[in-house]
Amino acid sequence: MVSVFGDFVKDMAGLIAVVMVLGLVMVAGQKIPRSKGREFKWHAIYLIVVVLNFVALPSSIKQLLFTPLSVVVVGTVYPIYESIRAVCTIGSEDDTVWLSYWIAQGIVSFTTEWIDGLGESVQLHWNMFEFFFYLWLILPWTDGATLIFDFIMAPFVAPIVQPIVQRMDGLINKLIALVLNAAHLSIVWIVFVFLDPSLKRAIWIMIATIYPLGSSIISVTTFEGGDDTFWLTYWSCFGILFLIIDFLENFLGFIPGFYTLAIAATIYLMLPLFRGADTVFRSVLVPIAGLQELLVRRDAEEVKRQALADIPPERRSIVLKAIAESFEKEAKGNHGNKKGTEGYQAINDENLIV
Repeated sequence: MVSVFGDFVKDMAGLIAVVMVLGLVMVAGQKIPRSKGREFKWHAIYLIVVVLNFVALPSSIKQLLFTPLSVVVVGTVYPIYESIRAVCTIGSEDDTVWLSYWIAQGIVSFTTEWIDGLGESVQLHWNMFEFFFYLWLILPWTDGATLIFDFIMAPFVAPIVQPIVQRMDGLINKLIALVLNAAHLSIVWIVFVFLDPSLKRAIWIMIATIYPLGSSIISVTTFEGGDDTFWLTYWSCFGILFLIIDFLENFLGFIPGFYTLAIAATIYLMLPLFRGADTVFRSVLVPIAGLQELLVRRDAEEVKRQALADIPPERRSIVLKAIAESFEKEAKGNHGNKKGTEGYQAINDENLIV
C-alpha cells in the first residue's frame, strides 16, 4: 500500500513538473512567432539541453519526469488542445502548423509501439527521446514539425504518397459499398473476432493512421485550407479516442467486439461521408475546451467568405453593411433584454435588391 502511494506521489510530482513546462510552452507559443525551423542556433541550444539531460540528470529524476504519462501529456494532450484552438480560430495557417505536427507525431508514435514491450531501461530512454522529440516539434523556436515537413515530407514523401492516396480514395468507396452488404460484413467480422488482440490493435491503428496520414500530407501541400481543417479535426478527435481505447483495452480488450467498436468509431470520424469528426468536435471537444465563442467567430467568417464569393464585387459593400447592421441590431436587442430575433428581417431588404 505504501509502495503504491509512493508511486502515485512520484507520478503526480512528475506530472506537475511537465504541466509547468507545458504552461511555459503555451505562453511561448502565443507570444513568440514560429521560426519555421530555420534558425540553427535554437536547434543547437536545444540539442545541448537534451544531451545534458541524458548524461547529467540523475536516474531518479529521469524516472520521475519521463514517464509514459508525461509523454502522453506533451505529445498528445497538449497538441489536442492546441489543435482544437487552431480549428476555432480565423484563418488556416495555424491549422497547417498543427497538422504538420500530427503528421510527424503520428509516424513516430504509431510505428514504434513495439518499443513499449522492451525492458525498463530501454523504455525510460525511449520515453526521454519521445518527450524531447515532441517538444522539439512543438516549440516555436525550433518548430521541428514545420522543418520536417518542408525538407522531408513535401519534397520527398508527398510525390510518392499522392498517387497512393488517390487510389485509396477509390478503394475506400468500393469498400464502403462492400461493407454495406451484410453477408460480406458478417464474414469479415467473424474472421476478425478470432484474431489475437495484439493483431486486432495493429489493424485498428493501421486503419486509423495510414490513409489519414497520407491525406494529411497531401492536404498540407495544397493551397486549400479546408482540407487542413478537416484532417486536423480528425486528428484531434482520434487523439481523444486513442487515449480512451488505450486505457480501456487493459480491462475490456479481451471482449470480442471491443476492437470492432474501435474500428467503427474511427471510420465514423475519418470518412467525409459521415463527417463524424466535425460532429464530435463541435458537440464535445469545443465545449470541453471552452472555445464555443471562438468557433462561432470562425464560422461567421467562413459564411461571409462563401457568401461574398457569389456576390459581384460592386455589390459586396452593400451586402456587408446590411449584414453588419443586422448583427448590430441583434446585439443591441439582447443588451436591452429584448428577444432580438428579427434578424435580417429587421433590415430594409429593398437595399439589397438590385
